[in-house]
Amino acid sequence: MRSERFGENGRRSARGAPIIAALILLLGITGCAMTRPAALPAPVIGDAHRALLRVTVTRQGHLFNRPWQQQQPVTQLAIGVVVGDGQVLVNGLLVADQRYIELETLDTRRKAPAEVAVVDYEANLALLRPLDPLFLEGRRALPLAGEVTVGDRLGVWQVRPGGDVVASEGPVTSVALGAYFQENHFLTYHLSASLPYRFNHITLPVVKGQALAGLVLRHNPAGQAVEVIATPVIRHFLEDAANAPYQGFPMGAFHYGPTLDPQLRRYIGLPEALSGVYVRKVIRGGPADQAGMRAGDVVLRIGDHPLTNTGHFQHPRHGSTSLVHLIRTYYHVGDTVPFQLFRDGAVLTVNVRLAHRRPEQYLVPPYVVDRAPEHLIVGGLVLQELSMSYLREYGSDWQSAAPIHLLYYQQNQDYLDEDRREKIVIISSVIPTPYTIGYETLSNIEVTAINGRPIRKLADVRPALAHPVDGFQRFELRQHPKLIFLDPAELGLIDEMITQRYGIAIP
Repeated sequence: MRSERFGENGRRSARGAPIIAALILLLGITGCAMTRPAALPAPVIGDAHRALLRVTVTRQGHLFNRPWQQQQPVTQLAIGVVVGDGQVLVNGLLVADQRYIELETLDTRRKAPAEVAVVDYEANLALLRPLDPLFLEGRRALPLAGEVTVGDRLGVWQVRPGGDVVASEGPVTSVALGAYFQENHFLTYHLSASLPYRFNHITLPVVKGQALAGLVLRHNPAGQAVEVIATPVIRHFLEDAANAPYQGFPMGAFHYGPTLDPQLRRYIGLPEALSGVYVRKVIRGGPADQAGMRAGDVVLRIGDHPLTNTGHFQHPRHGSTSLVHLIRTYYHVGDTVPFQLFRDGAVLTVNVRLAHRRPEQYLVPPYVVDRAPEHLIVGGLVLQELSMSYLREYGSDWQSAAPIHLLYYQQNQDYLDEDRREKIVIISSVIPTPYTIGYETLSNIEVTAINGRPIRKLADVRPALAHPVDGFQRFELRQHPKLIFLDPAELGLIDEMITQRYGIAIP
């Protein structure tokens, strides 16, 4: 069953992979293929080089298992596309935790520093702007292509070290919903082509004729399969970016399932003549909730588009297409869309004002980038909020390697409304000192209360520490050892010892 997601004891067995490494793996970076296809890509005729730029990004992320420490700086390369308004389009994950961005022309080798104008990590798209407003004079903005459908031939523009632009062409084999970043799904083109000149470029443009049809999302050289960020997604991003402030892609904020099961249909009284999807969960405070949708409703139609029993609508070019594409790409944040529902034997309509669900609005944020992870160190206890970035420190198999009780929160966060927590606060580790003997092996312990005061987010910790109980700081924990007591009079000494021994500044 597909859901629409709008809107995660003991010492770790390994240090885990940094979050940026996980982002790079998502992009499918494979480097230059070692074997060439029988037919090599042909040089591009025309002035394609004037529409492309080399992009070099230096970035430095943070270690979430040691939130006071940064990773080693890394440099990534890309081929950006000039798209007008003095801006350059690249993949969004390229600029995550960026420290310096440089643009370079292919023909004259002129260079200029740049900044991020707009970024959307969920859609994996970003616009860069050179600091010198005259740098892109004489460059050619690449127009957006029209609709792309199965059977169309697209070209992936690659750049040789000398600056020559070559194209690898191939047919579009399918157009379907695909995973972009974390649990975000958008329309994706599947292209059959080989990329012998990728040269570790994260961003590569995909064209239809001389118009931009997409950006490479992932590449599997073994199967010559290329996944492409689709044109409608790029068009939506550019339209929103032109109307500051950038709003992001809209969401309806509900989970749904199919209505194929005849027993379910009988249970809810859904007539055979009606088709739609069964609403399993309405996310509290989201657009669907505010519009009055309920769990148990059946969504029959969104706008002018009737839905099938599997949650699809009829796209004029692609045929049966997921309603996720309909909501996220046909509409914009702030649009009010009529939803036709079946409820208690009657058909009714509610008006849903679509909104974007920001990462900080999740119980377990899907990503934390461009800033250091917030944390507190209290008596050697390292406290922070659970996030997907933290879970991904467990490596590419984090979904099985991370602690199961933390994975439970990530996987079921939209169904955990009862305790009204805003975030999951954990003791991620303990810094060894003479004062933490017996606690130094603890990690991934959930904090529920301090001094009898509920902890619903990290910001609740300091106010709770201002009210010791019987002369001690009393930490209530979900897991063993259930309780930890700290002497407030010793906290200053512990902080000083940690700073002297480990060079860690106490926030």
